[in-house]
This record gives sequence, structure tokens and C-alpha cells, in this order.
Amino acid sequence: MPDSAELLEQMRQKLEFFEQANRAADARAAGYDAMGTELRSVEASAQSPDRSVTVVAGLSGSIKEIRFTEDAKRLSTTQLSQAVMATLQQAVAAAARQQAEIVQGHVGTDIPIAERVLKTQEAIFGQPAEPPARPRPPADDDGDTGSIFRKDDRW
Repeated sequence: MPDSAELLEQMRQKLEFFEQANRAADARAAGYDAMGTELRSVEASAQSPDRSVTVVAGLSGSIKEIRFTEDAKRLSTTQLSQAVMATLQQAVAAAARQQAEIVQGHVGTDIPIAERVLKTQEAIFGQPAEPPARPRPPADDDGDTGSIFRKDDRW
């Protein structure tokens, strides 16, 4: 039977384990908050080849703005409709890539989210998707993979 010093040490170790788990949970929660803040700032713009239509898309494919130049007045209704739809699809796809990159940056490389989005868009649009124009902040140099998921099954 362990003596009181050993029991005290075991209890101290268990307390330290729970305190570490609590700190890790706090860090994950802060990571989710940061990811949410970044996601709310998602914005991608696309312009038709003739520059008559510009579409700005946001989070989850929301359309924030559609702008027309004077050149749009020279297009037929069919041409204008096609230009709007094609430009809208490009802007929404670019916003989706930004979202995927942000989520990828927070979950780490364990789940290839950004790669899956690019492959899906390539399958849908029939051409390789352009990577997001938005620069990613430099990774920490502390050896952390950036994942919000644990590498082990402890709780």
C-alpha cells in the first residue's frame, strides 16, 4: 500500500493532468474564436473577362456586391446574364477557397480540407482552381502543427 507521500504525489500528478487538459481546452476555444473572426472577414472579388461585371462574395457564398460598368449596357440581356452568372461562380469559388484555407490553418494538416475544395472545384469547373490570393500568416515556430485536435486519445 502506498504511503501518504506517494498518494499525495499521485494526486498532484492527476491534478496537473487535469489542469493541462483545461489549458488545452481553453487554447482550442481561443482557436475556434480566432477562426470565426477570420472567417467573418472572407471576401473574394471576380471580374468578367470584358470587365463589365464585378462580383464580391463573402462567407458561405454570400453575395456582398454586384457592380456593372457602362460597358454592361452594351450587352444583350442574355450576354449580361451569362457574364453575371460566370463571374458570380468565380467569386463564390474564390471565397470558398479562402474559407478552406482558413479552416485548414486552424485544424492543421491532418485533414486536407483545402486540397479537397480545390479538387471539387476542378471537377465542377473542369479546370484547376486558382489558389486563394489571400496571404496566410506565418506559422508559429514552436513545433506546433496548428491542429486544434489532440494527437492522443487522452481527455
